[in-house]
Amino acid sequence: MQSTVIYRDRQELQSADLNNTQDFMRAAMDHIVKDAVESGKAYSGFSATKTAATEITLSSGRLYAGGAVYARGEDIIVDMFNVLPLVTRKRVAIVTFGQEVETDIQPRDFLIDAQTGTTEPQSVAMESLRRAEISTVAGTEGPDPGYPATDANVTVIAYVLLDTTGIVAIEQWQATQLPNLRNISQRTIALESWRGQISGQVDTLRTDLSALADRMAGYATKAEIVELTEQLEEVRQELYAPGAYIFYGTNHFLTAEGSQIDHPEFDAVVEEGIRFPRAGAQTSQLALLNPNNVYVSKNDGFVLPNYTHALRLDLTGYASETRLAQYTFEATQIRRLSRARTRRRYGESKIVCTNARWWRQGTYDLANNIFRAEGETWEVTNGVPDQMPNGARVANGNVHWIRVRQFWIDTYEEQYWDRVTTTETINGQQVAQTFLNSQDGWLSQIGLYVSRKAAAGDVTVLVTETAFGMPDLSRVISRTTLPATDIQVGAVSTQAGLPSLVETRLAITPTFLTAGRRYAIVLITTGDHYVAMTNTDNGVVQGTFFVSTDGAFFAGNLVDDLKLRLYFAKFERPRVSVELTAFQLAGGILDLDVLHPGVTPPACRIDIEVQVNGAWVALDGEGNGPNLSGLPALLPVRMTLTGTTDLMPGFGLAGSQAVVTRPKTAFTWVSEARTLGSPTTSVKVVTDLQHFNDVTHDCTVTLLTGATLDGVEAADVVEDMVLPDGSVRRTSIFNVTSVSTYAVKIVGSTVSAAVPFLVGELIEYAQS
Repeated sequence: MQSTVIYRDRQELQSADLNNTQDFMRAAMDHIVKDAVESGKAYSGFSATKTAATEITLSSGRLYAGGAVYARGEDIIVDMFNVLPLVTRKRVAIVTFGQEVETDIQPRDFLIDAQTGTTEPQSVAMESLRRAEISTVAGTEGPDPGYPATDANVTVIAYVLLDTTGIVAIEQWQATQLPNLRNISQRTIALESWRGQISGQVDTLRTDLSALADRMAGYATKAEIVELTEQLEEVRQELYAPGAYIFYGTNHFLTAEGSQIDHPEFDAVVEEGIRFPRAGAQTSQLALLNPNNVYVSKNDGFVLPNYTHALRLDLTGYASETRLAQYTFEATQIRRLSRARTRRRYGESKIVCTNARWWRQGTYDLANNIFRAEGETWEVTNGVPDQMPNGARVANGNVHWIRVRQFWIDTYEEQYWDRVTTTETINGQQVAQTFLNSQDGWLSQIGLYVSRKAAAGDVTVLVTETAFGMPDLSRVISRTTLPATDIQVGAVSTQAGLPSLVETRLAITPTFLTAGRRYAIVLITTGDHYVAMTNTDNGVVQGTFFVSTDGAFFAGNLVDDLKLRLYFAKFERPRVSVELTAFQLAGGILDLDVLHPGVTPPACRIDIEVQVNGAWVALDGEGNGPNLSGLPALLPVRMTLTGTTDLMPGFGLAGSQAVVTRPKTAFTWVSEARTLGSPTTSVKVVTDLQHFNDVTHDCTVTLLTGATLDGVEAADVVEDMVLPDGSVRRTSIFNVTSVSTYAVKIVGSTVSAAVPFLVGELIEYAQS
């Protein structure tokens, strides 16, 4: 107890002395609780149990708030009848907050005349009580209700799930529950026991990893697999080619290459096979159904679950200050990357074609053919689709795809790419600090320390990737402006000019940083600002302080580092569902195609769910997805984000594209014209018909001949062979008379748009 009241013999005793005695004791207890037990808000007790259909009973408990302890010594009954949902379900939060009340009213005599000793009775409160008040906060009603938003001044005790009849479930909220020392002791003992069991295995991980690295040298690399695939295609060409031919060619129908899409009869979709064209389509951009959704944050059109800023990297100490104006003033061109994209396609027409494996051939730019939005211009550096920093090509090395029945998903595994970029010029002096990022996470706030600032001169703060350990201004992944008026500086200390530094916290658009990579924080300004430096924590930052001398070369400082702090997003919940504006298509929807910028870290996932017949169903394959055969014209949709409180996925609204379609029941495909060196008398066309059924499907191959392709030749021989995977290999032989120009025409039909087939591959050759 910091203060005590001094009592002396024969000294007058006043009421203030007695009040101070207990006030000093209360203040001391508050300090102990705040410093050693709980400095924020937490509760103890208040166990919630269901005691009637709409009634909950809370046991006695205490609320700890900033050192003060508020209590309720009796059971509390909470009646939920007035907050029951009308139609579906609702979540209600039971919360507590502290209030000081005066209670225990008693009659007491008060002296009103000291000379005569006359007294007068009054009823007064004899007890000042810190009481924990109980209240409820109701959420929004819905089939899958979310957790209600609560004010920062209250503490959640439990969440109650209600339906129209009463209480369904009670969830005691652990996040705000005060931990018990005995429980912590037991957990510590369990951890020590576990460590004793596991340490023998963990301590040898370094050796095990080294042995694994040695064994990995014997495995084939992705580049070697690509080379093997290319050689396989050469073998196939030799295998199927006749002994003598005028023309030989194959088409895997991965892209429209080889298709005569401007032919008047052409009406098909070439997408990993020849497929049925669209009978109707509607294109839209993803948008939040509720722009004020309290469970997510939206920054520059990018959506993440709500988060707070958690400190992850802190460069402590102070060594000196660096004047930014001493360096070269220059105009620097930067190139900002954009987030990579994910594409999900679902529907009856998304039957799997075996030719998807030929993406690995390296002939095609997979990203360009899959991730491009309509009407968008992309940048392809040096014409190389996928290139490692050392210049080696890995064909489609950054793309991962999955093909299962009705559901396709394509993911670009690099989080930022140079397919869509923004170039701009920034004037000023430059300094930078590189650092090694040891864990995946969303960089959400940067703490800078400015020892002296100028009256004017905003600071541009960039987050960039690095090349050869130096900042790479051609790969900028975040750009934020810090106004000069927002820069915080402290007073100069009397200790040998040591400044009393104040942190300037700059919130940025959350930027995903990959574990194990080196990044840079770059400061560009025209102002005469001074930044604080430190030389005590280089082992933490594992980076270098750089200054720009000519806009291209950075000179490194191997002694001092820029004093800064890096904060990463700490998420409120490990799972959040975000409703979007519904998809619409007059006549009904059978297929979905959703392309959006996004980041899905390891151990996280994003699911697109649609509401069919009142139930939310995720887009998935193998019969687990929604049944769209009823052709709904309006389809509610939501994104469900799953991860951890440290790492969550996010998706972009800006740059997204959702296409809902319904296919036709017939297609016509026409190849590019073949102009032969000499006339042919025999043309053989081999087509692989996948998911083909003679009962419900029909497919006819013909030749268009002549200089204007106005002649039509029917096949003289048609032979079918069923392959091991169930596909039908149809060989059409045309005996023609002196044809020098021709094109292949394929016409297909189905009895229902919900029962499609596709042409997976074409092999053709002409003989003299």
